[in-house]
Amino acid sequence: MRKLERAERVAVGIWLVLAVVVWNGVYDLLLTRGIKDYLLRDALHRAGRGPDVSMTAILDFTVTQALWISTLWASVILLAGLWTIRAFRGRGPSQAAGRT
Repeated sequence: MRKLERAERVAVGIWLVLAVVVWNGVYDLLLTRGIKDYLLRDALHRAGRGPDVSMTAILDFTVTQALWISTLWASVILLAGLWTIRAFRGRGPSQAAGRT
């Protein structure tokens, strides 16, 4: 296995940072959605229009789901990035553009 060139190391770093940003963003969105779902259900219960809800049960499920889904999306982003780096590995600028 050969050592990565500087440009490849930079590309790996960028894809890694992008995967972390995607993980954080997806996790935050899903957690926010779960909190809003709990607040809606609680408001419906207080208005006499729904069953009693457990914050612990809803948020435990939400956190677990958010962890799995955000990890899945971050993994897809990172694997796609690493695949593109591998696909263009060893090509010069003229070969990467499709010229021979």
